[in-house]
Amino acid sequence: MYFGTHSSVAEDWTLQMTRNWKRKTLQFGVAVLVIASICLAQQIQVENIPDEVLVDVQTGTFERSYALNGHINPFYLRGDFDGDGKADYAFAVISKKDKTKGIGIWLSSQKRVLVLGAGHPFEYAVLITKDMNFDVWKVYGKREVEQGVTKAHPQKLVGEAILVGKSESASGLVYWTGKAFTWYQQGD
Repeated sequence: MYFGTHSSVAEDWTLQMTRNWKRKTLQFGVAVLVIASICLAQQIQVENIPDEVLVDVQTGTFERSYALNGHINPFYLRGDFDGDGKADYAFAVISKKDKTKGIGIWLSSQKRVLVLGAGHPFEYAVLITKDMNFDVWKVYGKREVEQGVTKAHPQKLVGEAILVGKSESASGLVYWTGKAFTWYQQGD
């Protein structure tokens, strides 16, 4: 009987160790999948961006000064921001120098990237700031702009605009005046 009890204890111990090993292996596997998915989410896919634009964004002064911000989805927008009938591209960017955020806009008419914020002063949400801390954005079609929260009258858009905002907070339009990009406050 002593021998049988010892065997039963050994079997229980082995069974318990096997269960613990399986549980820890499963937890480790889940952790690896979570980490992998986070890493993949941070990778920026640039397949749909024309080579001409990529060269300007991924080389030279722009590349030395800025990184594309993969924390915003989508990290880029395509629209006709200057009204010339050709595609322009806006990128969420981060300054490598001071980690401030902003928008880099590649205009097909100028063949270069104009940076708003990300270390450059820009009138944003009723302040002049070097850090455009936004977490949502989308292309705003060329149409009549409704009255915003300020007394300023809405401008007639030359091209499409970029609706930029902070979740559950303020929003505004970044639009081309024909000479520069400017801000029109939409919501509070």
